[in-house]
Amino acid sequence: MTITEAPPVAVPGSRRGRQHLPSGPGTVLWGWLPGARDRPVLIVDPGETLTVDTVSHEGILGEQGRDPVAFFGRHRIPADRVLADHRALAASALAHDPVVDGPHVVTGPIAVAGSRPGDLLAVHLLDLRPRTSYGVLTERHGRGRGPAPVTVCPIRDGLARVPATAGELALRLRPSLAVMGVATSDGLRRLSTRVGSHGGNLDLPILGAGTTLYLPVQTAGALLYLGGPRYAHGHGAAVEGPLKVTLRVEVVPYESARIRFGAGRRPFATTADALIPLGIAADPALALRQCGTQGEELLAAGYGLTRDQARTYMGATAEYGTGRTGLHARVPLPE
Repeated sequence: MTITEAPPVAVPGSRRGRQHLPSGPGTVLWGWLPGARDRPVLIVDPGETLTVDTVSHEGILGEQGRDPVAFFGRHRIPADRVLADHRALAASALAHDPVVDGPHVVTGPIAVAGSRPGDLLAVHLLDLRPRTSYGVLTERHGRGRGPAPVTVCPIRDGLARVPATAGELALRLRPSLAVMGVATSDGLRRLSTRVGSHGGNLDLPILGAGTTLYLPVQTAGALLYLGGPRYAHGHGAAVEGPLKVTLRVEVVPYESARIRFGAGRRPFATTADALIPLGIAADPALALRQCGTQGEELLAAGYGLTRDQARTYMGATAEYGTGRTGLHARVPLPE
């Protein structure tokens, strides 16, 4: 895993009731995930609900000219409809080297008061709403670095209207976040494309409204971050676009976490009716083993199944899905 040091973001946190974290040059990193040395741009209490603005990198990348007004203008989007956050980031001195840095604009870090290493941070995603009336369909995923074909498409009536040679294609919006995580304890930033026990570029379409992501806290305050907003996501392509995310944070203390979820130290997710264990290894066979082991542990800890029963239940009910950075399973909650 490539890691490197970078200077901290010198932006003070604040605490004032129901909070809103905007995305701008002082509250985001571009291409990097925060580390333990980064100062929080916001401080919240456990149980607090907040709103976080996220920004898509599409339209401001260097290969696109780092001029969102010109880029979207070529796609018939008037200048007054280009997101102010896009314009501010592009015009700022915020450095971004497309050869070295990751692509994602990452909002944060957010400190959660009282969270300590060993705890679990539960991030309840309550609502994700588009911030623009257009999105960018890109086939960048899986292509590696370099230019990728993009199509700017209008968003109307809960659908992305994608121009196609055989007529308009309507894609139902399923807003989600590709990047969610906490800071690692070593103080170093990771590329925004990296994934690990800290979360990062999990690249999971399930990370939308109604899902809770559990992240192992690795440094005091957790230092949560969000990025990679998407309006819709499929295999090999996504409709990218900035989202306003409403979430609630909860801290599960170490001892309680072990009782409720077992001793595993990798991220996992839940919905109202399912467990979502994750396998985040590059090797598909290892990712499958990780996913299965984590699912069995969650079932055994939370539902009183023996490991043999949990293994049988996983085999009978789990539905697996793959992403660029690993594998996940949807396991219906036991009756």
